[in-house]
Amino acid sequence: MTDIRLLAPAELPLCRRLESDREWSTDEAKWRLMFEVGEVYAIDAADGDGLAGCVVVTRHGDALADVGMMLVAARYGRQGLGMRLMEHALEVAGDRVVELTATRFGRPVYERLGFRPTGSLTITMGPMEGASSSGVRVATPEDHAALLALDAEVTGADRSKALTALLATAERTVVTDGGFAVAWNAGPHRVIGPVVSPSEEAARELILAAAHGSDRDVRIDLLDAYPGLRPWLTELGPTEGPAALPTMVHGARRHPGDRGRYVAPILISMG
Repeated sequence: MTDIRLLAPAELPLCRRLESDREWSTDEAKWRLMFEVGEVYAIDAADGDGLAGCVVVTRHGDALADVGMMLVAARYGRQGLGMRLMEHALEVAGDRVVELTATRFGRPVYERLGFRPTGSLTITMGPMEGASSSGVRVATPEDHAALLALDAEVTGADRSKALTALLATAERTVVTDGGFAVAWNAGPHRVIGPVVSPSEEAARELILAAAHGSDRDVRIDLLDAYPGLRPWLTELGPTEGPAALPTMVHGARRHPGDRGRYVAPILISMG
């Protein structure tokens, strides 16, 4: 098997083919964002047909790294490629705390590498009628510095590179006192995330304001900050995925920052 190499953005279609092999379907806009702010590593297939596997590492300053999209082609399963890719991802991350969201297939690999379960993430998607709120307003470029500072406080890391890229193309960004939500175009969905909020009530207002005017289904990946958001959201229309996914961390006992206010991530770091 060939060495692990860094993919160029022009090789994005190879990742989509690998996804199709594993019956995954990630919006192309999300892949483009990962190539822009992260590093996509891969192993070429020995038979010359595309990729044998890939993984994405997104480094946020010196404190935190996200790892996701760990995929191995079905014909190369159970050959240790997943472990090899994850070991490489941890080398790239260096001394940073590493976090991810695990599938049931990936979790055993992560646990063997020392990842700890820390909570859960619930995928919700579907039609949703948003609304404006008197306590929430549309963000302006003058709000961006405060928004980046608030995100760093809540996540414990400087994620300005990823957030700045997202804000530049966001469909709608809304803010309130101590909170914000970003809504962006991911093809068939309007993805709402990240969401930071000082309370459950404010989170509801931010989500409704971020969904306002959407002409497509809405997707929100809810973390554990305010459990009451899950039943509230499904009452509005979106439905939950089949099961909550475990969030995991490596290099620390818990995620850095004040995650009690972290409602939804930028994008799912699933593998």
